[in-house]
Amino acid sequence: MNISQTEHAHRIYYDAKNVGPKRAKQMRATLGERFKILLADAGLTPEQAGKELHVTPRTIRYWISGKVLVPYAAFRLIRILRMYELPQPGWDGWRMHSGWLWSPEGFSFKPDDANWWYLLVRRAEGFTRQYNRANELQRALQRGADGVVAQPVATSNADAAGCAATSPTAAGGRAAQPPRLDLSLEHFGT
Repeated sequence: MNISQTEHAHRIYYDAKNVGPKRAKQMRATLGERFKILLADAGLTPEQAGKELHVTPRTIRYWISGKVLVPYAAFRLIRILRMYELPQPGWDGWRMHSGWLWSPEGFSFKPDDANWWYLLVRRAEGFTRQYNRANELQRALQRGADGVVAQPVATSNADAAGCAATSPTAAGGRAAQPPRLDLSLEHFGT
C-alpha cells in the first residue's frame, strides 16, 4: 500500500463523523495491520518505533492491535525516517521500497543505477549537440542550393568551442568531402 492510500483511509475515517462502531473498529484494525507491516518492512520493533515516535511501546501495541486509531503522522514519520518517502519538494510521488527508488510512474531504480546517470546525461547532451549540428548543416545545404552562402551559427558556447572547430566545411557551407577513390587503370602507367 502506498502512502496516498493510507492518507486516503485516514481522511475517510476523520471525514465521516457518523461512522458506526463496527465500521470504526474495522478501520482501526485495517490501519493497525498496515502499520504493523510498515514496521516490519522498516525492521522496527514496537520499542524501537516508540523511541522514534516519542510514544510508549504500549501505544504502539495499541495501534497495531486496532484498539486505538494509528495517527497519519505516525505513518508519515516512520516512512520519512526510514527513507521510504522523500519529503523534499520536487520528489513528490517518489518513494523508497526494499532498497529501490521508485518513480511516480512505477519505474524502479537500483542503487547502482545512479552511477550511470551522469553518463546518461552526458550522452543526451552529446546527442543534442550532434542533432543540432546535423540540422544546421541541413539548413546550410538548403541555403546553398538556393544560391545563398551562409555561415554556420553555433547554438551554444559548447557548440562554438567543440563542433565548429571539428566540422570542416567547404564552400557554400557544405561538408568537406574526402577525395574520391580512383578506380581507373591510368595510374599504373602501362
